[in-house]
Amino acid sequence: MLDLAKTRNGTLGLPNHAEVTPDGHSVLFLRSGPFDTHLHLYRYDLSDHAIHELAAPASGPEHLSVEEKARRERARQSMSGITDYQMSEDGGTVLASQGGQLERIATDDGRVTPVEGQWIAPRLSPDGLSLAAVRDNDLYSVDLVSGRETRLTTGGSDTLSHGLAEFAAAEELERADGAWWSPDSKTILFEEADNSDVEKHYITNPETPQAEPVTFRYPRAGTNNAKTRFGLVDAKGGPIRWISWDHDAWPYLGRVVWRKNAPLAIVLLNREQTKEQLLTIDPATGATHLLLEQSDPAWIELDPRAASGGHNLPVFLDNNAGFLWAADRGKDWQLELHTPDGKLQRVLTPPGLSYIALNDYDAEHNSLTVTVRANRLDNEVVHIDLKTRAVTPFVTERGIHNIHVTNGTHTAMVDTFASAAGTRQTLVRDTAGHVVATLPGVAQTPKLPVHVEFTTAGARDLDAAIIRPDHFSASKHYPVVLSVYAGPGVKLVRDTPTAFLDDQCLANQGYIVVTLDGRGTPGRDHDFERAIKGNLIDLPLQDQVDGLQALGKRYHEMDLSRVGVHGWSFGGYFTAMATIRRPDVFKVGVAGAPPVDFADYDTAYTERYLGTPQDDPEGYHKSNVLAYADTLQQPLLLMHGITDDNVYFENTMKLTQALLHAGKPYDLLLLPGTHMLPDPVIRARVAQRREQFLHAVLQPGK
Repeated sequence: MLDLAKTRNGTLGLPNHAEVTPDGHSVLFLRSGPFDTHLHLYRYDLSDHAIHELAAPASGPEHLSVEEKARRERARQSMSGITDYQMSEDGGTVLASQGGQLERIATDDGRVTPVEGQWIAPRLSPDGLSLAAVRDNDLYSVDLVSGRETRLTTGGSDTLSHGLAEFAAAEELERADGAWWSPDSKTILFEEADNSDVEKHYITNPETPQAEPVTFRYPRAGTNNAKTRFGLVDAKGGPIRWISWDHDAWPYLGRVVWRKNAPLAIVLLNREQTKEQLLTIDPATGATHLLLEQSDPAWIELDPRAASGGHNLPVFLDNNAGFLWAADRGKDWQLELHTPDGKLQRVLTPPGLSYIALNDYDAEHNSLTVTVRANRLDNEVVHIDLKTRAVTPFVTERGIHNIHVTNGTHTAMVDTFASAAGTRQTLVRDTAGHVVATLPGVAQTPKLPVHVEFTTAGARDLDAAIIRPDHFSASKHYPVVLSVYAGPGVKLVRDTPTAFLDDQCLANQGYIVVTLDGRGTPGRDHDFERAIKGNLIDLPLQDQVDGLQALGKRYHEMDLSRVGVHGWSFGGYFTAMATIRRPDVFKVGVAGAPPVDFADYDTAYTERYLGTPQDDPEGYHKSNVLAYADTLQQPLLLMHGITDDNVYFENTMKLTQALLHAGKPYDLLLLPGTHMLPDPVIRARVAQRREQFLHAVLQPGK
């Protein structure tokens, strides 16, 4: 387990964030060593397969500001070194980011020029000549040739920021940016976020009691969000043109799209996230125009492209031919063509191919490259001819493909591919899908064979993965461990054996490990995912139990009298609920970082599924672990990072207090760090402690 943890299950040393240069001749990518998290920036030449290092991380430990640490936590960025880079539109300039330090790289000769100053959230202009970035919560533009700084906003403070995404957008809406360049590099759209009415949360690290607590503005469900507004400003400075819409009715800005030869467009949500608007904006005045509006009685899901390397929608077609949009208004996600005035013209993806992401629009050939769901475990990539409407699959190898096509480049694409055969590669493909290069990695391939069987279980045909131990014998009976998430937005059962390495390690201790995707998880259909509206636990818990019992009837080697459960985050929440509420099924549980009371979790996530505590107190009560704590009968181990700023430690603290008052024994493992636990030794020790706790009850080998 420690060897796997040191390599992050063989992912350290894999190429990532790969982009084909606009000329199509080379690929830029980031890569660490096989046993470290220090990312370097490389260029890979497609003609001779040579690799060149463009930027290396500075030696010594990183010293990150509180703001940069929080930004990385929101982005789930746990690597170090060159954690990001951006290319100019012509590919001639690259901006490399290391914490607050920036370097400008000329790709023709590799010349590196440091950018003076400490900057947060830098954004390179399309022409590569300027930078938009934040210092002391105000937005600046920086001329990268002369070094001249222009302050674009004033008044930045601990509670008022310019050019940064507010917590709700960064954490829950998959919008990391708070500033966007116009295609001509002359204007910047930016966010102003006023957090003065957002609750203060304080995090103290007991390891350093002499240090002052760190203050975060955290919007709990039913409390105030940041007040935001969005303005347009000339990159050389001047008056701000504030964009006008009803911010009280539409407080969440989910997407910004500003491309060449197309309108500036934004996607808005109401606070309940049951309605969505697409607006275009006149950059000269800030005036808005409504293109379309849609609603869902449960909740609206924003376009899911962010997880699959695609483009933000809408994408406007050439010659005023309309725009592309995606929605799950029917059973499945579908890619749609709308007329210029917003009316639905036709659905582009046929029934049975659920849309995942738009990867490319090639105006010259009037065609699209689109990732679709081939089945519930695999995806594939298709061409769609906008004239003939023909849909042609061309990347069909089983597994999960994440396709990225650099804007303006239609000759090659990057495919970050986790295959059904158990490999992980970063491939460069041509437009026909043929592999023209494999980006070189230095990762240590795990030598642990993964014995996973994919099947379905129960009356609802739930996707299931069964992981059996080495030297498995069908004549023996094995205790069962449910490795679970069971919450919104995450599907665990996919045709990628490398995703089950941790489960295999656990199975090899003498268990059969089972993972199930029940109601509330994505990847099935609209109603399956939204079945949890108003109650986050009852249906998911029933599905997991039903699925386990169905598998136990089919596979007699599973000893359902000895079942344990473990999970992290929502999986930790589910584990605590399952252990407490179904002691007849689960004999032991290990719950990591559980959001115990969703009234203590953030607005944008929680209110999407439960509304506010004021509007639906019963839904919050049913979904609250504390409501059932006094009935705990089985052993329960709680684990939590004491400085977690996503699921605050107060969640586990409240549960331990409830159990203590009820006279219920429990076990507690306090962890250093935040929600992600990037330290490999800590991750390994967590896994070892989990297995020890399960072993004491389930007794594998008996």
